Amino acid sequence: MPEVAINIGDKKFTVTCQPGEESSLEFAARLLNDEASYLISEIGQLSEQKLLLMSALMLADKMATTTEKMTKCEKALEEALNKVQQLEKAEPQINTDSVDNELLIHLENITEKAEELAAKVSS
Repeated sequence: MPEVAINIGDKKFTVTCQPGEESSLEFAARLLNDEASYLISEIGQLSEQKLLLMSALMLADKMATTTEKMTKCEKALEEALNKVQQLEKAEPQINTDSVDNELLIHLENITEKAEELAAKVSS
């Protein structure tokens, strides 16, 4: 099994992982180290155990918040997709109240010209 050297709060650790998981482990270690570094800068030196525990709890809190936001986004996406499906199934409706008055006048003029041409052709 591969061994990966990581730093958490100015302490060095060697951790083993499954082959191919090295980059994921290094990424997770960077996240944990960021929290540990923040704690050290705000509180000062802590015991290794307390530093790791508090850092892990801070990460868990961020993960819980992210999971909650993701759940809300998934629900909103599902609702939006349902609305899209309903709109795709619905019959198109034209609201004549919203048709532009100028367009109606233009259509009336075209109709009049078409009727005049039809009258000339038939006579």
